[in-house]
Amino acid sequence: MFEILAKDLAGRVGRLHTKSGVVETPALFPVVDVRRQDVSTEVLGRYFKQVITNSYFIYRLAGRVVNVKELLKWGSVVMTDSGAYQILKYGTVDVDPDEILLYQWEIGSDIGVILDLPFDYEEPYHSAVLKVEETLRRAKRAAELLEKLDMLVVAPIQGALYRDLLVKSTRELSKLDFHIYAIGSPTTLLEEYKLDLVLEMVATVKSNLQREAAVHLFGAGHPLILPFAVALGVDLFDSASYILYARDGRIMLRDRTLHLDDVKTEYLPCSTRLCYMSVEELREMPREERILHIAEHNLAILREELLEIKQRIHEGTLWEYLEIKARAHPSLYRFLKSLHKRRTLLEAFDPETHPTPHGLFFYGDTASSRPEPCRHWARMTQLDTPRRAVVIRVETKPYTQSWEYGYIKSLMKNDIHVLFYDPTFGIVPEEVAEVYPLSQNEGEGESEEARAFAHQWLERYDEVYLYGVDFAIPKAKRLKSLDDVRYIA
Repeated sequence: MFEILAKDLAGRVGRLHTKSGVVETPALFPVVDVRRQDVSTEVLGRYFKQVITNSYFIYRLAGRVVNVKELLKWGSVVMTDSGAYQILKYGTVDVDPDEILLYQWEIGSDIGVILDLPFDYEEPYHSAVLKVEETLRRAKRAAELLEKLDMLVVAPIQGALYRDLLVKSTRELSKLDFHIYAIGSPTTLLEEYKLDLVLEMVATVKSNLQREAAVHLFGAGHPLILPFAVALGVDLFDSASYILYARDGRIMLRDRTLHLDDVKTEYLPCSTRLCYMSVEELREMPREERILHIAEHNLAILREELLEIKQRIHEGTLWEYLEIKARAHPSLYRFLKSLHKRRTLLEAFDPETHPTPHGLFFYGDTASSRPEPCRHWARMTQLDTPRRAVVIRVETKPYTQSWEYGYIKSLMKNDIHVLFYDPTFGIVPEEVAEVYPLSQNEGEGESEEARAFAHQWLERYDEVYLYGVDFAIPKAKRLKSLDDVRYIA
């Protein structure tokens, strides 16, 4: 049902197989409201091959079984929600959880969602506990129906910012054979641009998910958060942002949102249909026509962002893209710097090599969050070391091609270990200096964790000699020049 084609960090390009066709992930499902759909499915189909609609609205409006694709005039993949968002907004819905799940199957949905109990992140803990427990109870009942249903079924994971509840919900649900697991209740956090908190939820879920299934993030529909969520393992998104923003005159760009009233240039800074008309023309349009133009632009921007993410995964440059995007909002930059706490998660999923290796870029304040240094430090613990070592810092890469290394090797015996100091990886032994990516990288600044690792590593040696390195290590001796090597050799 879920085929993975390429991976980078915890992100992946894949194919989700449904009875009506294949969804290439990462993918976004634009929300189609059966009560009021401003943007035609013909326009939606220009940008996306899958949509999501609310089965509860169909259930209430139709009062009988209908064909959801005929109702929407849509011939491709349809996902249906269960009405849980209405519980979040209004407190309840008058439908049985089992009944609405079966109804989604009966109307021809390709992907259905169980009726969970979402909640706002400010919900009191005791209330959140009850909702998590009830969602788990409903999921266990729904799991008994899976073999009967000719559709993929989504199990929403609840817990929000209560980490213990989120972990419990993730572990319990992933014991059940659902096809997709969704992260619920991020809506308010997304609206308030508390993107780092949403991403912490995603990382917690991914760290505790016990099945290699597709992961969905409800309500995420802005180009800013998409690459970060994908990097943490999210495969699917849904959102009505394209039309909600348009009704408010908000225009999506890849790194921000621009309100039409705030545009000061003659043309919008974009490459969609909107850039071919002046801002004045857009403002003078009838409101409904203007909404349709902005909504289509927003769809195009979301599609463009997902294509960029997919290409980055294939290239193995998703981290470099996060570095660029993180500077667009403080919450994203905060999260990127804090990812060193999650580097074991990234290291576990990140492939060691890519079909086309490339040089890596490191920046001092985020370098230690990347999985590659973590992987290097773990491997170093398995390396046998001689009694003595000389540590040098050189600019040439690979380090073993430097004249300093050649000169040292011509003077010394084999019982002295030559180590290179690298501001990102800490200590790089001569034996692995040319192994990717220890020399195939470019850095800016120095990682504090790399320096700390270097100090810790050098404790292994009885004698340490330093050249060009400023380390405060009691037993280390400094070499004034490379010629001094002949005396220690």
